[in-house]
Amino acid sequence: MNVLRNDKGYTILIVLLTIVVIGLIAPPLINSVMSSSLQNQKTEENVQLENLTEMGIRYFRNDVAKNITAGGMTTSKSPDEIMAALKKIDEAELIPLGTDSGTMKYRVGYINEVRYDPEDTNYILIDYKSEAFVNDAMDDKVETYRLKYTGSPEGGEEEENEENPPPSGGNDRGCLDLNSKNGKIHLSGKTYCYLKGSFVIDEPIKITGQATLEIDGSVVFRKSVDIAGQGNLDIFGSIHFNENVFVRGNGKIIIDGSVQFDKPPSRKGNGSIKVNKQEYK
Repeated sequence: MNVLRNDKGYTILIVLLTIVVIGLIAPPLINSVMSSSLQNQKTEENVQLENLTEMGIRYFRNDVAKNITAGGMTTSKSPDEIMAALKKIDEAELIPLGTDSGTMKYRVGYINEVRYDPEDTNYILIDYKSEAFVNDAMDDKVETYRLKYTGSPEGGEEEENEENPPPSGGNDRGCLDLNSKNGKIHLSGKTYCYLKGSFVIDEPIKITGQATLEIDGSVVFRKSVDIAGQGNLDIFGSIHFNENVFVRGNGKIIIDGSVQFDKPPSRKGNGSIKVNKQEYK
């Protein structure tokens, strides 16, 4: 009988200890699981916000290419005409994207008065902002367009028989020529170049700062390509690299189409090469 009583006492003690241990361990485990879930949700939101701001930037660039420059980086429109053709950020409509994971919206527009570059009135500056909204989270990105002005001089009248040169279209390489020196192309700062069509680029090219070269078509780079800083090379079509390709810092090459590297590309830091949304291997 004493043995039975002792066994029952031990059993009750073990049960009580088990309950106490579970009580001590369960809350941290539950808290850890909930924290991990919230962290994953937050990370997903941040990725969605980043993608939406980039979507807004592309939308604005295409709007400028269509209505202001006809695709190139020159314009004959005055700052007032540009502001009349584009939307101001607080007047722009929110563009919704229906998803299963929540509410996603973005909008984009210029934020300051479009103006002549005070350092060189042959250029016009357009500051614009892309805003993204995912559920209750919000993010934005601000960039500046710098366009070559081909209209009449600021505050002056055109000569009676003088003709303005036509706006540079997307099917020429005027933007690259504007940024070419000593046989080398260097896009820096917040320069944005848009080309449409088929191109063979014989010069070495470097893209640094927050500059972007976007090509809608096919291109062959005969010389080296160097992307650094937060530079971007976006290709919608086919691309062929004959020489060395370097992607450093936070530089990116994004290709929506086919690619051929004659030499293995070099990536350092956070440099990325994506082909059809997959990291190139």
